[in-house]
Amino acid sequence: MREWCNDPGNALIWLATAIDPTLRVRLTGRNYTLIKAHGYSAKELDRFRHFQRLSYEILDSTAQNLRVGNSETEATRMLRKAFHLAGAHNYFHVPVALFGERSAYPGEFGAFEALPTERVLKEGDSFILDAAPIFDGYTVDTSCAYNFSDDDVFRKLDKELPTLRHLIKDRIDDGGTFQNIAWEVDDYIRERGYENCHKKHIGAVLGHMVTKADTNRLASWSYKGLAVKQVSWFLTRSRLARGKRRQMTPNWNHTNSCKDVAPYGLWAVEPHLASGNVGVKFEEILIIDEDGARWLDDDLPHHRRWAGYGESN
Repeated sequence: MREWCNDPGNALIWLATAIDPTLRVRLTGRNYTLIKAHGYSAKELDRFRHFQRLSYEILDSTAQNLRVGNSETEATRMLRKAFHLAGAHNYFHVPVALFGERSAYPGEFGAFEALPTERVLKEGDSFILDAAPIFDGYTVDTSCAYNFSDDDVFRKLDKELPTLRHLIKDRIDDGGTFQNIAWEVDDYIRERGYENCHKKHIGAVLGHMVTKADTNRLASWSYKGLAVKQVSWFLTRSRLARGKRRQMTPNWNHTNSCKDVAPYGLWAVEPHLASGNVGVKFEEILIIDEDGARWLDDDLPHHRRWAGYGESN
């Protein structure tokens, strides 16, 4: 690894692929697209869909197995074990568990305060599980909120999420920019008296791009569970686009980098809102291409929960 990183030619390849994510290079007699960020085939989209469902199954089964007294650290350890058994050995970001008031990102909640703590799950707590595993080079980023006590505040907040899901897709189809959509989502949340928590995410992101990496040996490097190749590409792209227009950014937020019409690609969208000590969110992939916007999947666990609200009204 060190020799590859120290080679100036390889450094140029890395920078070039950050500027042009579809650039193909030739290594050891074979062509590689180091990182693919758009232009996916139907087969590739099916793979993303399969892995997103698999990730949600793991989040859901872990949530069902949690018990009062389990800590966030224990929950993320359970997630890592399940993802490892399912074939994901590194991540775009490591698994996250947010219990009780931490699901609401209280106060001046720092970006890295989402990392797991020894805070334990208490009776009646709402909680969020979030993970971005990489399966066979495909990055999926998934998140879901839970409460097993039929909490009224949780239920009220959770009912807002399908409306936001429809709003985000519709505004893309209307030709809205990422910046304008981020502000409209912020207005929607605040007008209802809730707090916008995703503005406290790293990069203040409402969403971010997910990618596919070629599954050669360079794709498997990791540092403390983070996939070096994918994370480095993302950070480089973010740096190049900072404060600039017409420079493709992998972030979706309210800043000037997002003033243009939404770039084609796959976007992990994660609206996150809170009231008091209760926070809710979802995170799933939105496809944006020449045909407009569409969600990768309309049959995920939280969709079925939302449908149940309608039946109980």
